Amino acid sequence: MLFPLFVTMTLLEIYVLVSVGESIGGFSTVVLVVITALIGSILLKQQGWSTMAKAQKAMENDQTPAFEMMEGVVILISGVLLLTPGFITDIIGLLGLMPFSRAYFIDKVFEKNAQQIFSRSNTVFIHKTQDSQHPKQDKKNNTIEGEFWED
Repeated sequence: MLFPLFVTMTLLEIYVLVSVGESIGGFSTVVLVVITALIGSILLKQQGWSTMAKAQKAMENDQTPAFEMMEGVVILISGVLLLTPGFITDIIGLLGLMPFSRAYFIDKVFEKNAQQIFSRSNTVFIHKTQDSQHPKQDKKNNTIEGEFWED
Protein backbone atom coordinates (compact mmCIF):
# COMPACT_ATOMS: atom_id res chain seq x y z
CA MET A 1 0.00 0.00 0.00
CA LEU A 2 2.85 2.38 0.79
CA PHE A 3 4.83 1.74 -2.41
CA PRO A 4 2.04 2.79 -4.85
CA LEU A 5 1.46 5.93 -2.79
CA PHE A 6 5.18 6.75 -2.91
CA VAL A 7 5.36 6.25 -6.69
CA THR A 8 2.18 8.25 -7.30
CA MET A 9 3.34 11.16 -5.13
CA THR A 10 6.74 11.20 -6.81
CA LEU A 11 5.19 11.30 -10.29
CA LEU A 12 2.76 14.04 -9.25
CA GLU A 13 5.60 16.10 -7.76
CA ILE A 14 7.65 15.77 -10.96
CA TYR A 15 4.63 16.77 -13.08
CA VAL A 16 3.91 19.83 -10.93
CA LEU A 17 7.59 20.88 -10.84
CA VAL A 18 7.87 20.60 -14.64
CA SER A 19 4.59 22.50 -15.15
CA VAL A 20 5.64 25.30 -12.81
CA GLY A 21 9.10 25.34 -14.40
CA GLU A 22 7.56 25.82 -17.84
CA SER A 23 5.38 28.66 -16.55
CA ILE A 24 7.85 30.70 -14.50
CA GLY A 25 11.23 29.25 -15.52
CA GLY A 26 13.54 26.67 -14.04
CA PHE A 27 15.59 29.00 -11.83
CA SER A 28 12.47 30.66 -10.39
CA THR A 29 11.00 27.24 -9.63
CA VAL A 30 14.12 26.19 -7.73
CA VAL A 31 14.14 29.48 -5.80
CA LEU A 32 10.46 29.03 -4.95
CA VAL A 33 11.07 25.49 -3.66
CA VAL A 34 13.97 26.76 -1.49
CA ILE A 35 11.86 29.64 -0.13
CA THR A 36 9.02 27.30 0.84
CA ALA A 37 11.55 25.06 2.59
CA LEU A 38 12.96 28.04 4.53
CA ILE A 39 9.52 29.28 5.54
CA GLY A 40 8.59 25.75 6.53
CA SER A 41 11.70 25.34 8.67
CA ILE A 42 10.93 28.59 10.52
CA LEU A 43 7.34 27.44 11.14
CA LEU A 44 8.62 23.98 12.14
CA LYS A 45 10.87 25.46 14.81
CA GLN A 46 8.14 27.79 16.12
CA GLN A 47 5.43 25.14 16.29
CA GLY A 48 7.82 22.57 17.77
CA TRP A 49 8.74 24.86 20.67
CA SER A 50 5.09 25.82 21.14
CA THR A 51 4.06 22.17 21.37
CA MET A 52 6.92 21.46 23.78
CA ALA A 53 5.73 24.31 26.02
CA LYS A 54 2.16 22.97 25.96
CA ALA A 55 3.40 19.49 26.86
CA GLN A 56 5.45 20.84 29.78
CA LYS A 57 2.46 22.85 31.00
CA ALA A 58 0.26 19.74 30.85
CA MET A 59 2.82 17.75 32.85
CA GLU A 60 3.06 20.54 35.43
CA ASN A 61 -0.73 20.24 35.86
CA ASP A 62 -0.39 16.45 36.37
CA GLN A 63 -2.00 15.69 33.01
CA THR A 64 -0.77 13.28 30.39
CA PRO A 65 0.40 15.23 27.31
CA ALA A 66 -1.08 12.69 24.89
CA PHE A 67 -2.47 15.23 22.44
CA GLU A 68 0.78 17.20 22.52
CA MET A 69 2.70 14.01 21.77
CA MET A 70 0.50 13.37 18.75
CA GLU A 71 1.04 16.98 17.69
CA GLY A 72 4.78 16.33 17.90
CA VAL A 73 4.44 13.36 15.56
CA VAL A 74 2.45 15.43 13.05
CA ILE A 75 5.04 18.23 13.29
CA LEU A 76 7.85 15.73 12.67
CA ILE A 77 6.11 14.29 9.60
CA SER A 78 5.39 17.82 8.37
CA GLY A 79 9.07 18.71 8.72
CA VAL A 80 10.07 15.72 6.62
CA LEU A 81 7.51 16.67 3.98
CA LEU A 82 8.79 20.26 3.91
CA LEU A 83 12.37 19.10 3.38
CA THR A 84 11.25 16.94 0.45
CA PRO A 85 11.49 19.04 -2.72
CA GLY A 86 8.15 19.67 -4.35
CA PHE A 87 5.05 21.77 -4.06
CA ILE A 88 2.51 19.09 -3.10
CA THR A 89 4.58 17.85 -0.16
CA ASP A 90 5.22 21.46 0.89
CA ILE A 91 1.49 22.19 0.96
CA ILE A 92 0.76 19.06 3.01
CA GLY A 93 3.69 19.87 5.32
CA LEU A 94 2.51 23.44 5.84
CA LEU A 95 -0.99 22.19 6.63
CA GLY A 96 0.53 19.92 9.27
CA LEU A 97 2.19 22.92 10.88
CA MET A 98 -1.00 24.95 11.18
CA PRO A 99 -2.58 24.29 14.61
CA PHE A 100 -6.17 24.05 13.35
CA SER A 101 -5.40 21.63 10.54
CA ARG A 102 -3.02 19.66 12.76
CA ALA A 103 -5.86 19.09 15.23
CA TYR A 104 -8.06 17.98 12.33
CA PHE A 105 -5.44 15.42 11.19
CA ILE A 106 -5.11 14.05 14.73
CA ASP A 107 -8.88 13.79 15.16
CA LYS A 108 -9.16 11.88 11.86
CA VAL A 109 -6.43 9.43 12.89
CA PHE A 110 -8.11 8.81 16.25
CA GLU A 111 -11.52 8.51 14.60
CA LYS A 112 -10.28 5.83 12.20
CA ASN A 113 -8.19 3.92 14.73
CA ALA A 114 -10.14 4.31 17.98
CA GLN A 115 -11.95 1.02 17.45
CA GLN A 116 -8.66 -0.84 17.05
CA ILE A 117 -6.99 0.92 19.97
CA PHE A 118 -9.75 0.50 22.53
CA SER A 119 -11.19 -2.87 21.50
CA ARG A 120 -8.27 -5.08 22.51
CA SER A 121 -9.33 -7.72 25.00
CA ASN A 122 -7.77 -7.85 28.46
CA THR A 123 -6.52 -4.26 28.33
CA VAL A 124 -5.10 -2.96 31.60
CA PHE A 125 -4.20 0.60 32.52
CA ILE A 126 -2.28 1.02 35.78
CA HIS A 127 -1.45 4.26 37.51
CA LYS A 128 0.89 3.77 40.44
CA THR A 129 1.33 6.63 42.89
CA GLN A 130 4.12 6.93 45.39
CA ASP A 131 3.52 8.53 48.75
CA SER A 132 6.25 11.14 49.28
CA GLN A 133 5.60 11.36 53.06
CA HIS A 134 6.50 7.70 53.71
CA PRO A 135 9.24 6.75 51.21
CA LYS A 136 10.38 3.69 53.20
CA GLN A 137 6.92 2.22 53.58
CA ASP A 138 6.61 -1.56 53.27
CA LYS A 139 6.18 -2.64 49.64
CA LYS A 140 3.25 -4.93 50.52
CA ASN A 141 1.02 -1.99 51.48
CA ASN A 142 1.30 -0.07 48.18
CA THR A 143 -2.02 0.70 46.53
CA ILE A 144 -2.24 0.35 42.78
CA GLU A 145 -5.08 2.16 41.06
CA GLY A 146 -6.18 0.82 37.73
CA GLU A 147 -8.90 -0.07 35.29
CA PHE A 148 -9.58 -3.44 33.72
CA TRP A 149 -12.15 -4.51 31.22
CA GLU A 150 -12.64 -7.59 29.15
CA ASP A 151 -14.60 -7.77 25.90
